[in-house]
Amino acid sequence: MSAESAPRAERFLGMVRGLSESCARRAAKYDESAEFPYESFDALRKSGYLGLTVPVELGGLGGDLRDLVVTQERLAAGCASTALTVNMHLSMAGQLARNWRTTPNEAAERMLRDIAGGDVVLGGATAEPGHPLVRSTGSRASRVDGGFVVSGLKTFGTGSAVMTHMTSMAVHEEHPGGPRLLVFRIPIDAAGVEILAGTWNTSGMRATRSENIALRDVFVPDEAVLLAFPVGSLDGSLLQNLWGWSMPTFGAVYLGVAVGAFEHCLADVRRRGWEARPFVRTTITECTLLVESARAVLRQTAEEVMGNDLWTRMTIQQGMSRVVLAKVLATNHAVAVVDRVVQLVGSAALRAGSVYDRALRDVRAGTMHPYSNADAHELISATCLGIQVAEEHPPLRTALADPSDPLTTS
Repeated sequence: MSAESAPRAERFLGMVRGLSESCARRAAKYDESAEFPYESFDALRKSGYLGLTVPVELGGLGGDLRDLVVTQERLAAGCASTALTVNMHLSMAGQLARNWRTTPNEAAERMLRDIAGGDVVLGGATAEPGHPLVRSTGSRASRVDGGFVVSGLKTFGTGSAVMTHMTSMAVHEEHPGGPRLLVFRIPIDAAGVEILAGTWNTSGMRATRSENIALRDVFVPDEAVLLAFPVGSLDGSLLQNLWGWSMPTFGAVYLGVAVGAFEHCLADVRRRGWEARPFVRTTITECTLLVESARAVLRQTAEEVMGNDLWTRMTIQQGMSRVVLAKVLATNHAVAVVDRVVQLVGSAALRAGSVYDRALRDVRAGTMHPYSNADAHELISATCLGIQVAEEHPPLRTALADPSDPLTTS
């Protein structure tokens, strides 16, 4: 059984198989040194993979979320850190491409062409220490002529080593209708943006170099603001864009880590001649069930996102719960697979830097990656019980009705 059994997956799997294999040869080196995998990322750039989710007519490969959950699983089976880094970029490019198809504009078209050409790399830094990402942020935005001035400290700046543009968040407290959460995109070299090198020191996903990023009186022009909605609300546009694309693909990356370890385990079983052992067969069956059920949910969720079912047939909270469910199921199944593989392989799995050792460390980041298990369980259970967790904000486009007025939604 394989992700490659799906007909649609064949569109890009030939390319990504080769990329995954080449990344795998370098993965241990970058994990040990905790250096960013520049060589692997450059290979993705040269292959055109950075333009996977850019429309063909703009120079990209024309893939969408359904392709992304398949290709990212395969890439992560080779190198988790490389796959997680490019996941931020590809999911954001896919969001931008989908919005461009709905409402074409020159700025989005120009950026998408630059993405396809490998000149623009998108990244994100929205999380903050002590501030749950799903509710608020400690960064503050003050209104000035033509935009906002933003200050704050961001964590988990995955892709900070290579990103050219960064998506982030800040609260505009003085909005006349109450505090608004602003989502914006700015160049990483904008005045006041500083990548705090050396702040990423972790046991898992070491080579992502997800450094902290400081924003010190950074000017964010009005046209750089992507969304604005009431603080604490469930925003429909955020579901259609950020959460709808990121949750399934995060799940796919961590599942890919487990798939890589499982494939190595199968090879070890054959090499050792253990095929007939009952515990081996039971473990292999359990791992296969976990992997295939996670794949099925991820693919179905990707279909629902691309088909708009999550916001045409569900409430915003129900749609949020659905995409979060896909992520949390895939990441927890991935952990379960790796734990079973390590039990089966035995002490050899503890060798520092081995595929199994890296998988043990990398896969556990998935349960903490937003939505974390704790936040996901609160949302999913409340939705099942019919409990409204927050006000719902409809998916409407943001607009600057009056340049002198803070962002309003229309």
